[in-house]
Amino acid sequence: MSSRRRLLAAREDLAEKIAEIANRRRWTLYDFVNEVLEETIRADSLNVSLKELIDERGVLKEARDSGFLLIPARLWYDLIDRAYMSLDVDWMRGLWYEWGQWYGKYYDDLNKFIEALRKLFWDLSEVDFSFEGEGLYVRCILLNLSLSYADLFSRFIEGALVSLGYNLLSRDISKGAVVLRFTRR
Repeated sequence: MSSRRRLLAAREDLAEKIAEIANRRRWTLYDFVNEVLEETIRADSLNVSLKELIDERGVLKEARDSGFLLIPARLWYDLIDRAYMSLDVDWMRGLWYEWGQWYGKYYDDLNKFIEALRKLFWDLSEVDFSFEGEGLYVRCILLNLSLSYADLFSRFIEGALVSLGYNLLSRDISKGAVVLRFTRR
C-alpha cells in the first residue's frame, strides 16, 4: 500500500457532503475517501457496482423490516408440500391470505406492493400485473413447480390485493403458474 497521495476532483456539493459524513463519523476526510475508494474497488472485483450493492442491501433490509426470513429454498418447499398434505388446507390458505392482507396494508399502494413482490420473492421468474379496463390481471411464473405452493402463493396475492381495494374474479393455478383476475371495488 502506497502512502503517496493523489488529488481527485469532485463536484463541490458532493465533496461537502462527503466531508460532513466523515466529520459525523469522526473520520478524517482522507481516511473516509480512501475507505470509499477501497470499497469501490472491492465491488468492481465482484463485478457489481456500488449502486447494485446498495440496492441489494436495501432489499435485504426491506425484507427483514417487513418480517421475511432467509431460508433454504429446498427446505421451504418441502415444508410447504408436507404441511399442505397433512395439515388443514383451509387453515393454510387462510394463513397465507391473512399475511397477504397484512403486506397489502404494509405497502398501502399497488405499485409499491408489486415492486416488493418482484424484489422479495426470488422464486418468481415472471410477474405481470396488467390492467384491462376496470380489471386487474395478475400472472406469476414460479420457479418451484409445486401445486401446493402455487395455491398458497395465490392466496397471498389475493389477500394483498383485497386489502388494496380489489375483489377476486377468478383463479387459475397450475404447477409453477398463478393467474388471477381482479376487479376494483
